[in-house]
Amino acid sequence: MNANVKLERTLARFHARIEAGDYYEAHQTLRTIANRYVRSKNYQEAIDLITEGAQALLGAKQGGSATDLIFYLLEVYEVAEVKVEDVSVSRLVRLLALLDAEEPNIKDVVTGMNNWSVKFGNCKFGDPYLHSVIGSKLADGGHVYEAERYLTLGTHDSLEKYLDLVWEWFLQSGDREAVGDFFSRLIFNYLFIGNVQNAEQAKERFLAKFIEHYSPKYELIDRGEFKTYCFENYPELNFLQLLPYSCQTKNADLFDFLKKHYAGSSERYGSQLDYLGQEYFGIVVQKPMNFMQDILAGILGGK
Repeated sequence: MNANVKLERTLARFHARIEAGDYYEAHQTLRTIANRYVRSKNYQEAIDLITEGAQALLGAKQGGSATDLIFYLLEVYEVAEVKVEDVSVSRLVRLLALLDAEEPNIKDVVTGMNNWSVKFGNCKFGDPYLHSVIGSKLADGGHVYEAERYLTLGTHDSLEKYLDLVWEWFLQSGDREAVGDFFSRLIFNYLFIGNVQNAEQAKERFLAKFIEHYSPKYELIDRGEFKTYCFENYPELNFLQLLPYSCQTKNADLFDFLKKHYAGSSERYGSQLDYLGQEYFGIVVQKPMNFMQDILAGILGGK
């Protein structure tokens, strides 16, 4: 019997069990058959079968059984050494789209997906498009810190999602004076990964929102490519705005001036500034900092 015909019959029996509400039997039967495909190294058939099964179980709101199949799919990806390509990533993205954002296993699921993309892709931190989708899903489920890590490392489109996440987070705090706490997350996280362009764009968009929402007193200093909002009552924002420019130009004198001129902010963000000094200006510190390790530990370790 043709392999495709056998697969179609297996899936038909599986769907019949799903429609009858016999979820456990459907799940176990599909797993058993998928095992046979894997043992015989018919990996594509196994992948197709597991994917279809996971989608059907997600559609039936059987998150526990569905995530078990997603974990199994990632195991098959590993054994088959499936590379990070449009088809393999899109398959995971479709499953993520169906997955309930509040599914208890979601953090482990996305960690497994990202670990695969690190191992079998060309990007050091994992696939950016997958990061973007993961970050959005985690944000929908209220996993703000985890979402932040993935969105920081996502595509250019992730910038808007990350900005909205931080802005809403700030508004929910109800504390206008805490704006620097939230603005600093955008600036430092992008600078930590060497993405000065996104740091600049995040700066522009976040401060535009802040000005529109609260109408603070400020003076706009526009020098063509360099634009700064000089706030009368928010020196921390003034300080944070100038960091991307100093890192982009690798101007160590400006960096040193900023730390001295804004002594309060410099003291508050001492560890972060030590890391930027180390990465952008070659300034040796007694205790080397590595904020990228913290970011990656959260993504690769699921913490």
